[in-house]
Amino acid sequence: MTGAAQVLVLGAGPAGAAAALALVRAGVDGVCLVDDARGRGPVTIGETIPPDARRLLDRLGVLQAFLDDGHERCLGSCSAWGSDELGYNDFLLDPQGSGWHLDRSRFDALLRRHARDAGVTVLDAPGAAAADARFVVDATGRASAFARRCGARQCPLDRLTFVYGFFDTAGAVSRSRLTLLEAVRDGWWYAAALPGERLAVAFAGDAEHVRSAGLGRDGRWLRAALATRHLARRLDGCRFLAGSLISRVAASFLLDRVSGPRWLAIGDAAACFDPLAAQGIYKAIADGLDGAERIASALATGGDLAGDYDQAARARFADYLVNRNYFYGLERRWPGSAFWQRRQARLELPAAA
Repeated sequence: MTGAAQVLVLGAGPAGAAAALALVRAGVDGVCLVDDARGRGPVTIGETIPPDARRLLDRLGVLQAFLDDGHERCLGSCSAWGSDELGYNDFLLDPQGSGWHLDRSRFDALLRRHARDAGVTVLDAPGAAAADARFVVDATGRASAFARRCGARQCPLDRLTFVYGFFDTAGAVSRSRLTLLEAVRDGWWYAAALPGERLAVAFAGDAEHVRSAGLGRDGRWLRAALATRHLARRLDGCRFLAGSLISRVAASFLLDRVSGPRWLAIGDAAACFDPLAAQGIYKAIADGLDGAERIASALATGGDLAGDYDQAARARFADYLVNRNYFYGLERRWPGSAFWQRRQARLELPAAA
């Protein structure tokens, strides 16, 4: 590509790839996507997208390619939350059909490939283009790298530590296609099927408990998983893949401002939700579509970005906090647990810049 980019998208995860693809689909020329694999960060494992994601993928023009890509169908979820018994939320009557358990590497590659094929210029480093571009999209994930260079500040609200482990399900007694959520005294467990007869299982808790309980070690993590009531049943007949444990930090935050006259942040660069919300990928693609629409409009009129992007982002985060506070507030079985005391302290919308 010769000349300066009109729009430079920093970060080639789902948010950035969706934004770049949507910009080209809207007729915008000169879109560059920076795909710095070193700065992309580790891929989250065991993610699920809901049936409504079908509409977003259709808007991007990648729905059929996604359906052909062989992701595991998700028929809904079940949870032991606020009660010892499982409750169910299935997609049987959803007009959009089932959701999906994603193979994230394959999903991300699909979006990047379609962006490139549609005419997006893919770079492995931004070079001087950020200074010359008409607009910059920060899709750098939790780093919020460009937004922070522009003076934005992350307002942290919570911080969870996740420890993932993996199982071979070839001999599993249960063939459930429901995601499973089970609350325990010091956190909660999550399980989701993966393509290739595998199961991702994660414990979410406070870092100090993960350290003191030794949950970074195979034996202790597996014993804790098998001490659960419902997850242990799901694991019946499964083979734990020794040495597969991965620890991740999941921080919840909102930027005090998510845009300026010539830039905006999308996806996790703008705001990170608690993984309990299960909205990460959906939010990333929705933000990419929204951001692309706003930039295309600004380019068409020769103006800067409208200031209501910040207001919309704050309104979405406020809605998320209402739901987050409600769901954590449902679990009252362990009033003396430090984990649940922290999560039941009501979180409020942070102040804007």
